[in-house]
Amino acid sequence: MQDGFYQLHKDKEALEVFMEEARENTVHFNSVAERMEYMKEHDYYYNVLDEYSLEEVEGVYNIAYGENFEFQSYMAASKFYKDYALKTNDQKQYLESYEDRVAIVSLYLGRGDVAKAKHFASMIVKQNYQPATPTFLNAGRSRRGEMVSCFLLEMDDSLNSIGFNINTAMQLSKIGGGVALNLSKLRARGEQIKGIDNAASGVVPVMKLLEDSFSYANQLG
Repeated sequence: MQDGFYQLHKDKEALEVFMEEARENTVHFNSVAERMEYMKEHDYYYNVLDEYSLEEVEGVYNIAYGENFEFQSYMAASKFYKDYALKTNDQKQYLESYEDRVAIVSLYLGRGDVAKAKHFASMIVKQNYQPATPTFLNAGRSRRGEMVSCFLLEMDDSLNSIGFNINTAMQLSKIGGGVALNLSKLRARGEQIKGIDNAASGVVPVMKLLEDSFSYANQLG
């Protein structure tokens, strides 16, 4: 900010530099057919051609690229390439542009229905619809987490339930889900256990266990 005004031209300059670097670090293919063959052979994508003909797949890619999509800010571009674009196993090169991700997500969600896949591609690339983060990240990948956003778990006031829910929460976090837990059934600190006063530890120790668990088990971790 300078003299109370944001220097928007600086963001555009940063965006141009970032996109140039991203393009240089992207694996390029000569055709959709070459891309599909490579991505399936190296276990990056599910076998799209089991559900669609090559011509249908090309049609979806044409829609994704037909809008001439451009990122409008450095933050948007860096967010996509950092968190969503599929990378090579050594994490050194990108395998997807935004349009490529839109196309494979649309094909996966279409489940063999090319009309649906084209509709998804058109809606997403025009920014009229955005799939939830786990869906946009994982759809179409052969090695992926789940494509759901949130889970709600109910914890009862017992060690068995506490242990079960902590383990379940870790597994759900690992596959990419956001996890919420209802802890309202746990006894408050100082309440009785088996007639003994001030025996219950309360909710906070359980919350600390959950905090450590979520820190350890993240998506695909």
